[in-house]
Amino acid sequence: MRKMSVLVISLILAGCGGKQEANQSNFSEAINEFAKNDHVCLPVNLILDNVENGSKSNPAVGAPEIRITLKNSNGDRVNKTAVEQMAILTDADIYQQGKNEDFQLPNGKKLPVAVYRLSDKAKDKIVTSSQNLLLCLGTQQVEKITLFTEPTPANGVTVSKVVYDAKLVPEKWAEKLLKKTDENWWKSLKEPQRRTAVLVLTDKGWKDERTLH
Repeated sequence: MRKMSVLVISLILAGCGGKQEANQSNFSEAINEFAKNDHVCLPVNLILDNVENGSKSNPAVGAPEIRITLKNSNGDRVNKTAVEQMAILTDADIYQQGKNEDFQLPNGKKLPVAVYRLSDKAKDKIVTSSQNLLLCLGTQQVEKITLFTEPTPANGVTVSKVVYDAKLVPEKWAEKLLKKTDENWWKSLKEPQRRTAVLVLTDKGWKDERTLH
């Protein structure tokens, strides 16, 4: 009987843990599961040092068409960084490069202009906000759970608020693009960011509350 009691207690204790337990491992897994489909999207501009092709301003990545002047009126190569940025985006199938065109200046000179058009594959990479075009660069992943509240009943469910540090997990092409765009910006994006999440206890373990909406 004594052996049976020990076995029963062990089974009960085992049943109390698992994915429904409130711990850092389960919370990290729940946040990361949601983050797989919660992309980090930011405005990215091309680095131009010369605009003589009739464009009004520096184009943002995500524009349906981007035109980059390759040489200035003196015949010097210009916009080298922007061309390298676009090479990364074409390799990633976000843009497709068309045939170069000429732009005629008032003095009669013609400037070679590279033309790029947004690809059909890029539709899930571009988000239009109220003010900017945003390029989706990757996802976030939990680096460290800082703290979490004691699981508490609320509106018929059990919830816990979690504070954590998250790091950017960029796509390979995005890392290359960010480094080329601004090395200091890239370094700042690599720094962990403080985030919060509300997790809900379900029959399948802890879930980010946003997955239930």
